[in-house]
Amino acid sequence: MSPAGAAGSANRVDSAASGGGPEGCGEVGDSGRFADGTGRATLTIVDVAGSGDDCLRTYKLVSAGATKETEEGRTERTFRERAGRPTLRSGSVLLDGLYAMAHDEAVQNATDRLTDGSYNNGKPVDCPGGCYITGKSWTYVWTRDVSYSADLGLTAADPERMRNTLAFKLSDRRDGSGDTQIIQDTGTGGSYPSSTDRVVWALGASEILDWLPDADGERTAFAAKAYDAIRNTVEHDRNVVHDRSDGLYKGEHSFLDWREQSYPDWTKDDVATIATSRSLSTNVAHWAAIDAAARLAAGAGDAAAAAKYRGWAGRLASAIRSKFWLPERGQFSQMLTTELDTAPADRYDALGTSLAVLTGVATPRQAREAVANYPQTPYGPSVLWPQQQGVPAYHNNGIWPFVTAYLMRAAAKTGNDGVAALQARSLVRGAALFGTNKENINLLDGGTKTEINSDRQLWSVSGMLSMVQQSLFGMDARPDGLHVRPFLPAQVRNQYFRDSDRAALRNVNYRGHRLDIALDLPKRPAAKGAYRVRSLKLNGKRLPAGAPITEKMLGEGTSKLVIELGPPRAGSATPAPEPVNIASKEALYGPRTPAVDGVEADGDGRMRLSVDIGAEDASRVTMDVLRDGKVIAEDRPVTGGTQTWTDRTATDAADVSHCYSVRLRYTSSGNTSQHAEPRCYRGPGDERVIKVTGADFDVVGGRRAHSEHGVYYADWGTAPGDRITARIRPEASGEYRLQADAAVGGAINTGVAGGMKMLRVIDDATGRPVTEQVIALPNTGSWTAVRGSTYAAARLREGRTYRVELVQDPLAVNMSYFSANALYNDTRSGPSNYSDVYAIKALLKRRTR
Repeated sequence: MSPAGAAGSANRVDSAASGGGPEGCGEVGDSGRFADGTGRATLTIVDVAGSGDDCLRTYKLVSAGATKETEEGRTERTFRERAGRPTLRSGSVLLDGLYAMAHDEAVQNATDRLTDGSYNNGKPVDCPGGCYITGKSWTYVWTRDVSYSADLGLTAADPERMRNTLAFKLSDRRDGSGDTQIIQDTGTGGSYPSSTDRVVWALGASEILDWLPDADGERTAFAAKAYDAIRNTVEHDRNVVHDRSDGLYKGEHSFLDWREQSYPDWTKDDVATIATSRSLSTNVAHWAAIDAAARLAAGAGDAAAAAKYRGWAGRLASAIRSKFWLPERGQFSQMLTTELDTAPADRYDALGTSLAVLTGVATPRQAREAVANYPQTPYGPSVLWPQQQGVPAYHNNGIWPFVTAYLMRAAAKTGNDGVAALQARSLVRGAALFGTNKENINLLDGGTKTEINSDRQLWSVSGMLSMVQQSLFGMDARPDGLHVRPFLPAQVRNQYFRDSDRAALRNVNYRGHRLDIALDLPKRPAAKGAYRVRSLKLNGKRLPAGAPITEKMLGEGTSKLVIELGPPRAGSATPAPEPVNIASKEALYGPRTPAVDGVEADGDGRMRLSVDIGAEDASRVTMDVLRDGKVIAEDRPVTGGTQTWTDRTATDAADVSHCYSVRLRYTSSGNTSQHAEPRCYRGPGDERVIKVTGADFDVVGGRRAHSEHGVYYADWGTAPGDRITARIRPEASGEYRLQADAAVGGAINTGVAGGMKMLRVIDDATGRPVTEQVIALPNTGSWTAVRGSTYAAARLREGRTYRVELVQDPLAVNMSYFSANALYNDTRSGPSNYSDVYAIKALLKRRTR
């Protein structure tokens, strides 16, 4: 069987009817099966305890063929439903059992002591009240993992433990000044501000607040703590990583944080380029945090703050819709690659797309198109598209179940039954064939051989719960109550419980009240479309359409919600997209990243680019040319190897320092490459660059040193009084980008202490500040590797003298300044913000008259 057809319609699901019916206990020996071209699984009831609504099953799952994790290619495990946890009775032993397995793995991930080799020298760290670890192979709490897990299905199972876990990721400053913020975990370039997706914490906190009971003031107390942390974080981020010029937030993708997997290869050693990028997922996460701040401010009676944050959220949503949307693709771009090339990449990611849809940041039309058009593979949706050549499977060539669950929710929100059914199939396949909720799946063969993988990964566990609770049963807790709006595609019913006329989710714990939810299905199954809601009855009383279930409506015992579903509305079905042929290189991958080797002015003052398309076959690709963040030429033919291209539209080269990039496109599939590293023309001999080297600095702190790169100041920047001053005198008035050249010896792929400094420009004559911005000097991997920082923008005037200062400032704090990282091995002795600074530069962007 070819890879493209290995999973498609070859999936087979077989569920023996439970002896007690879909709402009964079932009988020992009842079983469900899953099989496709890669493997098979059988899930059997091996024991039943109790009776009626209180019965609990024990299951045995046997998987063979797909896991390749034992010599026989076979896995076997037994697990049981647990008292106090929800149970599913759908008529499908397979679905019921996989839902129970997710709860069982959540319990296995519960602990009150955490360990990680980078913290406390590997010794256990207490988590007050009990936490969830990230997975079998990840025994610590990571902000993004636990936040997405909370936002998916896990909060409903244990909101108190979920609250404790999120609270573990809040921290005050180490100096005792307070300022509780959300922690950005170890990451690219020394973490914050190269990575800024810590704000996803607000998604999880919002979900917890909607489920947490308030009998003892729990919800009120957590709301106050969450508001304090979210408010401090969004205010800090507004000053550090928000760009007023485009209204977006800077920083790496959320979750796609292995830079070679999702960024151009030229960024891997130059992390400042990633720190200046704008990614879809992280910007939507910033929106969610600001939106949460607005709601919590209103709840706290702070009308002025609520109005301010609502304004911020509205403007950010507008910026996301306009800056990331690719109308010709019907998709959101995954990112704007760098400060020097802010054109949206013609590439997408499933998490960012789903979050834009679910938060309402996407317009209704954008949401429908983005969900319908997102590429699918035979085994599920890849987390990014297209794939990158020469990169091992992890994010690249990877399917991540928690992202699949988010895309299923987005499909439900947009009424797309075809896409929702594909996501359900992917989630069921992965859990059944691998006997656990794996971290990720290799989309090339549907197996689990990737660079890093873990059993019972917390957000994958949550994704399985989300499929049942949030998508199929439509549970949506909000501040005004529990909304229940099922989205059950006929295809899902036909594949898993065709002969059942009722699906029931029992023992849901909503704010301390017990609730059973039953979906009554039409006797005759439909072929496609989502079943429509005809009526909702709570304890026998009909509810108005769209009305929430409030705590006051639930009694002391178990309440019963019965939802009658009718046939899908005529014409409502949406066809599932055809899976991409993964055996075709050009259908699955983008071209390799090209290079702009140089930019120079020709005799007529036109800009001439030297472009290298590498090993790509010139007959199979075309080229787009980008200038200053805009596409100026599309689908241009190319020749092999290195070639030149002349920009005949640039008529003001004397006034503007143009920055160019290119990308390649396969003519067969339309898949595009990453953008080439931007090259800027700054005049003959870089005459539009003002550079002050270490030899001419006025310095407080650090020590003067020499290297092959020249004079520099070493070990500088952590003490509060440390200051570097350089004077510049522009020969042209205009818009400038200011930057420092520095070495920061921490690892490029991890750490919590990337360099940060406040850069101030002061007019010497008047003493007035021209600009004041935080710049990032991310880790460069060694103390001999010198890289440019991120940029600060300033308008400077010809002939004036300006004082450029680098100083330590309360805003210029990395994650080592927070108490949570007092146990991080590399920063136990105190905050670290050292840099070796070699030069300060002012780069002319645009001349003004």
